[in-house]
Amino acid sequence: MSTAGERAEVRIQIVEDERIVALDLKQDLESMGYRVCGVAASESHALELARREPPDLVLMDINLGAGGDGTRAAKRLMDEYRVPVVYLTAYAEPETLKRAGLTAPYGYLLKPFELRELNATIHMALARREVERQAERAELRYRLALDAGRLGVLEFGASGNELELHGHAALLFEQAGLPPALTREAFMARLDAVSQARLGTLRSQPGQDLHALARWQLGPQRQLWLEIHARHFAQEARIIGVFRDVSSQVDSEAQLRQAAVVFESAADAIVILDVDGRLRAVNPAFCTLTGWAAEEVLGTRLTDILHTQRQTDLLLHDPHNQAEPRHGEVLCKRRDGSQFPAWEHVAPVFSDDGRLSHQVLSFTDISALRRAETQIQHLAFHDALTGLGNRHHMDYCLKQFIGASDAKPEGGGFALCFLDLDGFKAINDTLGHHRGDELLVAIAQRLCACLRRSDVAIRLGGDEFVILLSQLAQRDALLALADKLLAAIREPVQLEGVEPVSVSASLGLALFPEHASTADELVKAADTAMYAAKSAGRNRCEIYDSHLAARAVERLQIEQGLRRARVGEQLQLHWQPIVELASGRVLGAEALLRWQHPEYGAISPERFIPIAEESGLIEDIGRAVLQEACRQGRAWLDAGLHLERIAVNVSARQLQREGFVNAVRQALLQHAFPADRLELELTESALQTVDSGQRLLGELRRLGVKLAIDDFGTGFSSLSMLKYFPLDRLKIDRSFIRDLETDANDQAITRAIVALARALGLALTAEGVESAAQRQALQALGVEEAQGWLFSKAVPAHEFALTQLQAELARHLH
Repeated sequence: MSTAGERAEVRIQIVEDERIVALDLKQDLESMGYRVCGVAASESHALELARREPPDLVLMDINLGAGGDGTRAAKRLMDEYRVPVVYLTAYAEPETLKRAGLTAPYGYLLKPFELRELNATIHMALARREVERQAERAELRYRLALDAGRLGVLEFGASGNELELHGHAALLFEQAGLPPALTREAFMARLDAVSQARLGTLRSQPGQDLHALARWQLGPQRQLWLEIHARHFAQEARIIGVFRDVSSQVDSEAQLRQAAVVFESAADAIVILDVDGRLRAVNPAFCTLTGWAAEEVLGTRLTDILHTQRQTDLLLHDPHNQAEPRHGEVLCKRRDGSQFPAWEHVAPVFSDDGRLSHQVLSFTDISALRRAETQIQHLAFHDALTGLGNRHHMDYCLKQFIGASDAKPEGGGFALCFLDLDGFKAINDTLGHHRGDELLVAIAQRLCACLRRSDVAIRLGGDEFVILLSQLAQRDALLALADKLLAAIREPVQLEGVEPVSVSASLGLALFPEHASTADELVKAADTAMYAAKSAGRNRCEIYDSHLAARAVERLQIEQGLRRARVGEQLQLHWQPIVELASGRVLGAEALLRWQHPEYGAISPERFIPIAEESGLIEDIGRAVLQEACRQGRAWLDAGLHLERIAVNVSARQLQREGFVNAVRQALLQHAFPADRLELELTESALQTVDSGQRLLGELRRLGVKLAIDDFGTGFSSLSMLKYFPLDRLKIDRSFIRDLETDANDQAITRAIVALARALGLALTAEGVESAAQRQALQALGVEEAQGWLFSKAVPAHEFALTQLQAELARHLH
């Protein structure tokens, strides 16, 4: 028998409706060393006591009289508190035994009973409960282990068709829960053929294990990847295994394999860096581009072997700016010390806890792009004969000079000198064009010798030259330089095979901003002064006599008029057709803004558009133009005029305005105009910022609209822009078309642009076609689309629609 000390912690609750019997039982139990933690006379009281202090055992009278049913109380105690119950009763008839048996008691003693018998029963009940607790703890650990690993359990006999599934088996089915019955054959049928065969083989191999990656058919369109571990237990003649869903791991491994193929086969160099900037992996393209072997560079710092340490290159690897992707142009060096330009992209890699773990760097050699860019820029901006800048160069430099002057209102002025040789035509006609070209080259060299490095010499054509004099706006200094230029030109020139010849020049000077507020006005003012010098006897210089106040008033009037004008009223959209050169078929129309002022009549866009841009009015005007263009395009579609595209010009200020993409989206939605029929024409200067330009154009392309570069070739655009921006079309500037049939330079430039567009898969449209000869020249160069006065000037919408509908009707009749 156990001692009292061993029983001191055993708490027993008595449930007996006869108080005297309960008290006697309590004394007997305490005498045996048990602690009675409560005495209850009813079913409800018994449950309340157990709730307050759960006992280790309950001694329960079956018949509680008015206090309820003891078997019912026992069942609730077992279900709710897992407390073992021993019945103490005077009843043993079959019905009572049946009711008591349903509660699975831990003992059944008939009154009266001996204390020794009671003590033994209590011992056995507690021992049984302890064994049950151990089993329950083992089952709990088993269930928790399945939950922790999200494991399902399968069990089936080595023979027969029965199958049992436990644990996380619901993942095998699309519907919630498990189906009422699933046979082994049905389970096997959902596995791939290889896994079916391996599980089938396991049935005939007692003691063997199976570790398999199986494909499970979850539904008609869905599959899972299961990792299965099973064993054939010979003694039990059972196959028992666990399985879990590893679809995400399989997908990740597939992605890693694909990434490895990309890494190894990519034409761009790819480098994996750790947080300290050391190389951890390089692909074969890196070794090819740089000349370094992988084993030579792993573990070294990227900046020690690749970059030339320019400040702009180092910015891409600023340790304080590693959380965001960066890209830009860098100058790299090879193993042999040679250098090459590269476009580099750096992207961070973060661990699951959000910390930077690695960086992925990729770069590609853009030497070919830079060489092509240099060649095209030279063709576009330099005179083939003298090597001086040409008209396009002058336009660009004027923009730069004016921009610099605007940035420095005080002391930022400059001068433009327009120079024309006196009597050059006679020398050209007498000695021949070859001698005339020699003379022009000698004069160009003398002009350059008289100028500073910051000045720019331009040959406009023939014997006309323009000189831009930076930060030289004082009249005395200008006149002194003019005398120096005139004297240098007057010096005799030794030409091949003839006597030295001498020429003079007429020179006109205009100052910015004193004499002009725009580039065109400045050139015109200097040209006017030059003709004044010729009229005054030649071989001399004249300074333009400006009327600045009058021009300022005119500009103010235009700006104020624009503020009152509205698109659709004074401001009207006219439409110029875009034509297929081979057939003459109209493919689309470009929207061009016209202003009919109530007092001054028609005002040229060249006058009011720059003022609209400078004053910021272009943003509201551009938004209204976009709305009107979409509205008109929709109206034409509804009328049966199905143009392939409507082209709308977009200014740099519009692009810079936040919300531009939403404005385009709203215009398309409001007028139900198809996005793929809208083409936005952008200038090269509007896309100089690669980061914002690439993002903005990407958003526009996702809307479905087409994107074109207008006036291509007239700005210092980077050819890498064509690679990284999602463009659809290049529009050849009219300045290259004007003399296309006679000017070899324009022919070479246009041919280069056509080849570039074809190589990049971009469509091409020529602007400013005014003659049949230009049309033929463009067709010979492979240009398929054009617009210009040869086909039609810009006309109002109703006139454009009438003309096109008549043309379509005529085609149908024929």
